[in-house]
Amino acid sequence: MYTSLRSAFVVGLLVAAAAASKVACSSDDIIRPVDLRTVAEGDSRFYLSGIIGPSWGTLQVDDSPAVNDPLFSAGGAAGVAFERESGRLRVEFEARYRDPISGDFGDTDSFSSLRAENGWSTLVNAWRDVNLTDRLGLYVGGGIGGGGYGSLTTQSAVPASNFTINGSGSASGFAWQAGGGVIYELTERITLDLGYRFFAVDSGSITATSFQSNVPIETFAVDTGSSASELLFAIRIYEPFRGWR
Repeated sequence: MYTSLRSAFVVGLLVAAAAASKVACSSDDIIRPVDLRTVAEGDSRFYLSGIIGPSWGTLQVDDSPAVNDPLFSAGGAAGVAFERESGRLRVEFEARYRDPISGDFGDTDSFSSLRAENGWSTLVNAWRDVNLTDRLGLYVGGGIGGGGYGSLTTQSAVPASNFTINGSGSASGFAWQAGGGVIYELTERITLDLGYRFFAVDSGSITATSFQSNVPIETFAVDTGSSASELLFAIRIYEPFRGWR
């Protein structure tokens, strides 16, 4: 789990930082304080960012009780920022990984379990930054794309009647998010971002089979869906390949 999180964050943040460290013009170009007004209105700049933070996820399968579980999300984004008079318009492609989510519910008469692993999403986002001061600002926006789970399993049982339901498979579908947050421009090329996002995905369906005394009875589709409230921290690096030859 944590290996996957680290890998996703490396793709987003460390790759961006590594690119920035290759700047040929001077070793401290990316971190030294600069005049933030030197970026002209109408300019556009490429950026990379790393994203990480906690999520409070909800997973639903058909009419079963929803599973609620705290988890972590990590990933990265690549985009273009268009400078405006009072801030920026940013358009980006974002990819993120999410921790497994699982839960058990029921009693001795009947019980169910649900687990989803390898959560993912790829979204195209649009964000509008609004400057409050030279360095501090707010932003709002959202995105659409796809998401789901690489593996989703559900099990239900009524021991007294030897009745069980087992389902498994990958699930994916339409995904969207919306949110906003606070940005702080550490330098002209590094921006810190703390924001909230509500994320939701229609995860499609998986195949399940019911059994009576271990004898298959019926195979059917089980609809799934998930959502999450997320508090995310991001580091954005503009023009990460400046000076490459």
